[in-house]
Amino acid sequence: MPATTDLEAPSGRRNDRSVLNPRQLGSSQQSFPAMVNALEIMQSEFWGGSDWPLGIDWTEAVFNQIEWAALNSIARYGGVNTTATVNKYYSQLLNFYNGENTAAVMNEKYDDMQWVVLEWLEAIKFLNVHENTTQNQNYIAEFAHRARQFWDVATQGWNTTLCGGGMVWTYTLLPYKNAITNELYISSSISMYLNSPPDNISSPAIPAHDPKYLNAAIDAYKWLSTIGFTNSQGLYVDGFHIAGYQNASDPGTGNCDQRDESVYTYNQGVVLSGLRGLWEATGQEFYLDDGHTLVRNVIAATGWVSSTRRNPAWSGLGINGTLQDLCDVTNSCSQDGQTFKGIFFSHFTAFCKPLVVGQKEGVIFKGTQAQADAHQAKCINYKDWVQYNAEAAYETRNAAGVYGGNWDVPAADASCTSSPTQPAGSSDYRNKGIPGNWTLPDLAPTAVSDIGLIGTEATCSPNTTDPNSSGRGRTPETQSGGLALMMALVQAESSE
Repeated sequence: MPATTDLEAPSGRRNDRSVLNPRQLGSSQQSFPAMVNALEIMQSEFWGGSDWPLGIDWTEAVFNQIEWAALNSIARYGGVNTTATVNKYYSQLLNFYNGENTAAVMNEKYDDMQWVVLEWLEAIKFLNVHENTTQNQNYIAEFAHRARQFWDVATQGWNTTLCGGGMVWTYTLLPYKNAITNELYISSSISMYLNSPPDNISSPAIPAHDPKYLNAAIDAYKWLSTIGFTNSQGLYVDGFHIAGYQNASDPGTGNCDQRDESVYTYNQGVVLSGLRGLWEATGQEFYLDDGHTLVRNVIAATGWVSSTRRNPAWSGLGINGTLQDLCDVTNSCSQDGQTFKGIFFSHFTAFCKPLVVGQKEGVIFKGTQAQADAHQAKCINYKDWVQYNAEAAYETRNAAGVYGGNWDVPAADASCTSSPTQPAGSSDYRNKGIPGNWTLPDLAPTAVSDIGLIGTEATCSPNTTDPNSSGRGRTPETQSGGLALMMALVQAESSE
């Protein structure tokens, strides 16, 4: 565990680059316009009319989910004055339903498929509160059907013969039970239970709130939380291989006993929305408790102690209180890696949404006033950290307003000359590509795509340059991260 001694307040951030001026984001009057602007720039810079051409299949699904959630936030916190803005981007996002390359995603890995489930369930949540028109009800039915199709295929990854349960990432490689695929299974399953209406488009018809989704989420979280996925800092590592596995007839130990110690921000985030959904479906408080424990672990791993005390050394998921993936430090993130922090804040925001107080309504539990107050108090305690990250991210925008992905810009060259590395036992395949020894031993090496998994060469930018122009630079992935972070701040400020 990183040392936490000799803490100090970090020096001021570097502002001599050709980027927009820093901005204090200490009130909703300041953060709300920043959130809207982040959405506007995302669309003006990266939207192609029916998709985001610079994205790849799964990152586009993430963009879509984040933007539907952003429309919900704009409508909720902006009121009638934002109707024109909401309608403008609502019509654009509708076009992605036909612009999405569903045939390609359906043949990809089980995590990729589940981003599709989540994006269209997010759209349904927006439509349920936007306008109750016949056309919108038709959209809801279509979106629910797509979510169901992808969930049905993805659930084929659930496997009990190895490790006693858990989702495999793909059957085209050695069995790898990774955190993200299982966290997505929890989140997508519970969201199907809570948010998907009846699906009568194809046979057999599926009723609303089908208990199979609830049972899948409960079983998946029980497995995830007991198999040994967290490290000494309480952070989720990436996943498990099975020692000695050759094939289904010769499965080696059959246990999850070869752990990949890679730590990524998004593996700490997706499970949060699943835990919030499990609380809503069961009323079991331990789901919320587990979520808050994880959030506190993440904040500590960024080096944050308080608004005046932050660790200037790498702390596991950041430096100086700023959330980072290791690839951010050297501007070497892959397309996948650039997406991770936005995913974290998107699901963090879903988790910290205020609890509704009242009696159970249908299948959805509501909290007591005491439960709502306790949850709210814990989430409010995170607000200073969220604001600190938001101000850091806001400062990375270039002259066009596009966010960078490296939010902790070093004050001097020396800060990146001895960059941290992933823990021993890490593959960092999300930035370095799939290792050759992950292929199945009794089959010819399969042409498993490395698209999105190859980062750039590590760089240590001169003090007078903009580090966020290095590597992949500013992209729709980094912009979506800025948008998700601003949404988290708006909610935190509005909930105080």
